[in-house]
Amino acid sequence: MMPRWLAIGAVVVLASACGTGDGAREPKSGMSAMDAMDHDSPRDTAADSAGVPLDRLAAERLGITFARAAMRPVGRGTRAAGTLTYAEPRREYVNARVTGWVEELYADFAGKPVRKGEGLLALYAPELVSAQEEFLSARRLGDSALAAAALRRLELWNVPHEHLAELERTGRPQRRIVLRAPRSGEIAEKMVTQGQAVQAGDNLFLIADRTTLWVELAVFEADAGVLRLGLPVGVTVDALPGRRYTGRVTFIRPTVDEKTRTLSARVEIANGDGRLRPGMFVTAELQPAATKRLGIPLTAVLPTGTRDLVFVNRGDGQFVPREVQVGARGDSLVEIVDGLKPGDEVVASATYLLDSETNLASAMQGLMLQMGMGLDMGGMQMEGMDGAAGRAMEGMDMKGMKMDTGGGR
Repeated sequence: MMPRWLAIGAVVVLASACGTGDGAREPKSGMSAMDAMDHDSPRDTAADSAGVPLDRLAAERLGITFARAAMRPVGRGTRAAGTLTYAEPRREYVNARVTGWVEELYADFAGKPVRKGEGLLALYAPELVSAQEEFLSARRLGDSALAAAALRRLELWNVPHEHLAELERTGRPQRRIVLRAPRSGEIAEKMVTQGQAVQAGDNLFLIADRTTLWVELAVFEADAGVLRLGLPVGVTVDALPGRRYTGRVTFIRPTVDEKTRTLSARVEIANGDGRLRPGMFVTAELQPAATKRLGIPLTAVLPTGTRDLVFVNRGDGQFVPREVQVGARGDSLVEIVDGLKPGDEVVASATYLLDSETNLASAMQGLMLQMGMGLDMGGMQMEGMDGAAGRAMEGMDMKGMKMDTGGGR
């Protein structure tokens, strides 16, 4: 015996799907309907069997909105985390070219700001004293070739010109040489202490300039397609709320980190006020130029796991599900590569409500189709059902079913 609720529910759904009155279209049944489904396209079949009528006022009360497919700028911004570092072209090492001892240290702590030409340390080097005496001896003897060779040696040892001028003026060798800063900036690294013995080639200081900094970004592999050279980037720092710095991508590493699955990119930004400091964490917003594509709201697309659906106005007030192929996704829009054309009206929100309705209608229609194939109603007529719904009930065996029309349970 068929449960009473199932039969009544099937009749109600079938009646709503097929319509009543003179203008209602009679549904196909039996093998004729199946033959028609074989000849129809999948999209037409879905439109005919799963349409959902929507009243605009009722839809508004349910929070359902509508939108039209149109050519719009579709672009997606990407956020990435990064770290500030010194720009490598603005870093320079200061090293010793001769062996000696640090007799006086002027740049005595890391981070100290220095200006170009400012003294960093005084170095005593016996080789420099010997070269000076050789130069003075050659000049006293009038041997210009020997004097020029000795002077050239002092220049190759990076002896400042003012030191050489003082040597020629006084005619006395100087015991110490002062190493000076080759550029303005700050002492980023300090590798020497007072009284230390140094060897030729030892790095003593690293001087870096903070007026321009690099941001080393880590972009996820899935977002790597957004990166390109020259891409504008906005940078914010938690330590400086309300401040926003701008820069551009200047370098993209050719390989992906196998452990983190990220792609490294470099952004160069100006730091004129000096408030940005190396080592700070930053958040970067990459904004690619948006191109116009056929787009609809993101909320209009219903992903099912294997395909993407939208509900399209068929033109008669019925909204039918249609499979579409999506492309680029923006912050609020999605590109439709195939399945829609400009001007098509779609349901922009609450698509899950329509999906539930169409699934229920399809299931009940399939059930009614099976029930109508070979079942005997015993010639019963159901009052209050005419048209397609009444004809669909013909052939069903209603014996033993008790219809409660008195308002009971």
